[in-house]
Formats: sequence, structure tokens, C-alpha cells
Amino acid sequence: MEKSLPLEIGTVQLLEDKIFIQDNAKREHIIRMVSSALWTFYGTMSVLRYLKTGDEFFLWTGLLIGIGHLVVFILSLFRTTKAQIDLAEVQQVAFKTRNSNRFLDLTLSSGKKRRISRIAPAAEELRTFFEEKQIQVK
Repeated sequence: MEKSLPLEIGTVQLLEDKIFIQDNAKREHIIRMVSSALWTFYGTMSVLRYLKTGDEFFLWTGLLIGIGHLVVFILSLFRTTKAQIDLAEVQQVAFKTRNSNRFLDLTLSSGKKRRISRIAPAAEELRTFFEEKQIQVK
């Protein structure tokens, strides 16, 4: 049984034992990593500027920006952009909504997560597929 579901950007093909995802996850992942690295660098430079000038504004903004984006960078390391996922790898599926955008998080056996963004057109079909395959759905 092969079923192809359209997403807002991309498609998901559901097979008996695999899922093929065609979306822009790699692009989003690279943008998130580069952006976080640059903002962490900016925060570090701001703290170093505080050491030179003594202006506390540079210290606190540098710490907030640097630490916040360092956390985002580290959390991004625990994400994957695999396009082909075996159903045996999937431990849990979580359907989430944030700012009226629906997305799906697949928790894999390796501990990493695969996020499928903008699933609104195919959300119910995906939910029934994972329930039929007896994968834990949140």
C-alpha cells in the first residue's frame, strides 16, 4: 500500500515499512545552525566588548543572546533531516501546533527527532496511518 500525501511544502509517501519525506528540512536545518552560530558569536563579542568598555548593557545583552542561541545550536544537533525513515526506527509520533502551524515530530530509536513542518493538509491521514501501524501517537 503506497500513499502519497501533499504537504504545504513537499510531500510524504507512506509505504508498508518506510516513510519518504520530500521537504526543505535540510535547508531549514542549515539556516538554523548558521544563524545560531552567528548569534552566539555576536553574544561572545558583546561580552568581550563589556570587558573593554565596562558598559553593563553589552554584558547582559551578550549573555542573553549568546546563551540563548547556544542552547538552540545544541538542540539542533539532536535533529535529523533524513528523507527515508523505516517504521521500525520510529518510537513515537507527536502532532503539535504552534502559531497556527501544524507539524509532526518523529522520535527515532537513535534518540534524534525528525520534524515534518506544515502538515495541515494531511494531518488526519498521517494520524490514522501511525495508529494503524501501532506507533505511539501524542
